[in-house]
Amino acid sequence: MKNILFVLFAALSLISCEDIETNDVALQANVDNNFYKSTDARAALNEDGSLTIQGFTDEESLTLHVSRLAEGNFTIAEGLPNYAIYEGIGGSIYTTRPNGEGVVTISEVNEANKTLSGTFNFNAFLPGIDTIYVSKGALYNVSYSGGDIVDPTNAGTFSAKVDGNQFLPIIVTSRNTGNTIITSGSTANSTILISVTANVEPGEYTLPRTGFGAKYQGVNGPETTAGGLLNILEHDTTAKTIKGTFSFITNRTEITEGQFDVAY
Repeated sequence: MKNILFVLFAALSLISCEDIETNDVALQANVDNNFYKSTDARAALNEDGSLTIQGFTDEESLTLHVSRLAEGNFTIAEGLPNYAIYEGIGGSIYTTRPNGEGVVTISEVNEANKTLSGTFNFNAFLPGIDTIYVSKGALYNVSYSGGDIVDPTNAGTFSAKVDGNQFLPIIVTSRNTGNTIITSGSTANSTILISVTANVEPGEYTLPRTGFGAKYQGVNGPETTAGGLLNILEHDTTAKTIKGTFSFITNRTEITEGQFDVAY
């Protein structure tokens, strides 16, 4: 009987831990029940005393921001300075700002080695489009002696008019996926996305065109782009910055006076 109980206990332990691994340095979690494990992780103290932690792979990143470096619980909620961001494959940005919820727990700060460990969980939103749930997050021996960490939701400036109304995003992202530079601006319920070839040169590009795209999604879901114009004003592949203007129409909406100036 004791042997049977031991086997059952061991099996339950394996089941409860099968989707979380541990390494010498780790930032990992379940993202909508898919296991995410960073290939590198670091943290940095900001000038205002807050702490930013980031783990990343070639295609994804997960960023946590808390008000200070200290052991304890840091609640993520509207009106609080703590937040979390997940950047998925293809450049989609899910953020807890402004109305996501969660908690980051710093369970250990090793001042001698300048490392930290802890846990986290949160829900985050791709504004107006999707929600993800991040659970069983684990931090282990993440160094906080690194340099600045870039906020992936603040790539630069982005604006437009949607049917004559000002479109001012709360999230601006830009990412080079290898063949394509994808730049987007998102409000609480809509997103404009601009994509160009990774080696694009300054000039005017009419839509539709292979390697180029402009999309709009609002409260009624994705819309079909009928035509448009992209004008790339500057592209510095060394500094990884790009600047341009755009206008396009969909089956329901007209986008005018679009402009962006971002780093990717």
